[in-house]
Amino acid sequence: MKICLINSSYEGVDSPFEKYDEFPDPNRYISKEHHEFITRYVTKANAKAEIDEICKEDFDMFMNYMWGIESDDVAGVEATRYLESKGVPILTNPSTFLSKTKLDLQRAAKKAPGTSLRIPGNTPDKYPKIVKYSDGYGSLNLDEGSICSSAEEVSTRVALLQQSNTTFGTLVQDYIIGRECSAIVVEMGSEVVALDPLQYVFPDHTPANEAFLTWTNKFEAVENGIIKYAFVDEQPHRRNLQSAAIEAFKALGVTGGGAWARVDMRLEESTGTVYVIEVNCIPVVFYPKGNTLGDDLVVGERFPGAQRAFFDMMLATKLMQLGRHTAQTAHLAQVYDRFAPSYTAVWEAAGLSTIQKFLVAEFDYSGSVLDVACGNGSFGKVLSAGGVKADVVGIELSPKMLEDEEVGRCYKEVRLGPMEELIMGAGEHDHITCFGALHFLDTVFLNAVLARMFMLARKSVTFEVDDISEAYIQGIKEKHGELTFNANHVRAVEDFGVPNGWKRVYCEKSLIYNSPTTGNDVYGYTMRFERV
Repeated sequence: MKICLINSSYEGVDSPFEKYDEFPDPNRYISKEHHEFITRYVTKANAKAEIDEICKEDFDMFMNYMWGIESDDVAGVEATRYLESKGVPILTNPSTFLSKTKLDLQRAAKKAPGTSLRIPGNTPDKYPKIVKYSDGYGSLNLDEGSICSSAEEVSTRVALLQQSNTTFGTLVQDYIIGRECSAIVVEMGSEVVALDPLQYVFPDHTPANEAFLTWTNKFEAVENGIIKYAFVDEQPHRRNLQSAAIEAFKALGVTGGGAWARVDMRLEESTGTVYVIEVNCIPVVFYPKGNTLGDDLVVGERFPGAQRAFFDMMLATKLMQLGRHTAQTAHLAQVYDRFAPSYTAVWEAAGLSTIQKFLVAEFDYSGSVLDVACGNGSFGKVLSAGGVKADVVGIELSPKMLEDEEVGRCYKEVRLGPMEELIMGAGEHDHITCFGALHFLDTVFLNAVLARMFMLARKSVTFEVDDISEAYIQGIKEKHGELTFNANHVRAVEDFGVPNGWKRVYCEKSLIYNSPTTGNDVYGYTMRFERV
């Protein structure tokens, strides 16, 4: 895909961020064989004319990195509104999100009682308090003097901020003593998911009223290694931080547009309560390799498939929201509806049945199993015949395939629909499997599905990838129509790699089946991965 990255230009403005902003560029992490990214810069003064010219170019998608609010000198909200008016497909945040401030977060929290969303209040006579801009960003004008221990100090600080910048409003909140944390939130299909949270680790003996991100801390101290990052892996803190980040994102009402964010939080030391401080509409991902900004660290180390799969997850979500896959999936369902009456006989004679029986005999599948693209339930039958005690849930596109009476006996539940949609909200399972179906996805959806499988599997992931030829692909199209998409994903799976925290314990090439459509012998690689 050819994708235009639209960045806010610093040309002609005096922005404090220019010194630190090296601009995002997925080309640093994703090969041009997979996607072509081209950067264009937009100034606030000439935004409409520049966007007009950009939209004349032949781009498949536009990724919006413009960030300025109305009062800024750089392009942002207003330019994004104009880009939206052009009717082009836009990946990442809409103008409605860019215009949100901390005051919008306060209002959203009041409308979301009973959730995990809490923001600091302004409790009378409770100190310390923090004074900051209500619509600022990047810890602008925050320093040690922002923490106030009396009403007099609060009044003095408010007056100082108003004198320094008459455009921004001011906000006074209770200062939460505890850990400074953050979590990236991203839409995955119709789901909202928070990635593994980070905490900032301050030097030992840092006073509680100085252990927060000032402008200097966020950029210079982190860059120089004085303040460091650590993942928050201990429960229940990890889970609570992720839940709060998701609730904040949803409360702002920005879902459904392929949005993402980084949510900044404080984890209160005395209670373990999570307080949301801010929802930043643009995480700092795809910056130079080895950068100290934190978000690339999360994606690179904890997201299965790293930056390449992370981008494809966002892109796949946008394509789903645009309905780009619906005609293809509907056609494939019809093809398998016609195939259903003869499927069992074909499967019993295929090498795939032998492979599945081998896997069940050799590896553990006890507990809960999610069988993606389960067909007529062949793997569930093998599990049952092998005496495996498992709660098996299936995902399947073709309703006719599910009419096999063994499906009801071997599966606790089957969810009907496209695997690329249903995997996103499938929930955690001990084991996730997928046989004879990944070739129906294009590479973008493949990476998104694989990433989600590894995110949701507690113990193992097993899948088979067909090593199909171009002659086979064309033969299937001639028989079943152009919408019957197939792809050889052997190379793509290798490029995806083995996610951190996993090991590949089995990989074998073997005959999968003889195609009843083309007569070709189809070989494939069967792989099993286990958590380390």
